[in-house]
Amino acid sequence: MKFNYIWKSNKSSSEIEIISNPSNKELLSTFEQRFFQSITLSATDFKTNRQVKIELNDIEAIEASGHFTKIFLIDGTELMLNKILKELSYLESFGLVRINNSMILNLNQIHSFASGSHARLEVITKHQNKYIVSRHYAKSIKEKLI
Repeated sequence: MKFNYIWKSNKSSSEIEIISNPSNKELLSTFEQRFFQSITLSATDFKTNRQVKIELNDIEAIEASGHFTKIFLIDGTELMLNKILKELSYLESFGLVRINNSMILNLNQIHSFASGSHARLEVITKHQNKYIVSRHYAKSIKEKLI
């Protein structure tokens, strides 16, 4: 298999375009799954005070908590990360996007959304948790979901 690289400055830094023969569809699907599964964060478990590696797919939301952040996993577990939200902006290219000044949400976990009051957006996750998207972020979130 041969790889050709073409660099275009007009492309978003969070986007990679792959052009392939349809016979490679299964191979590329496997490649994509492994790429996203291999990305992990190391956080601290509240209960045991131990470091835990978590995959990005297991994260439902990340909330600011002073100089730390709380990570909420899809199984209900809460972990702590010794970083502020601004340091986690690189996660946007992996589907974890800012929805207000204190919260990052995993777009893959969104079940439904509806318009809320004051031009905000109400988002319901697959585990029936409700989050409010501020009007500042609402337009970009809608574009990513539709």
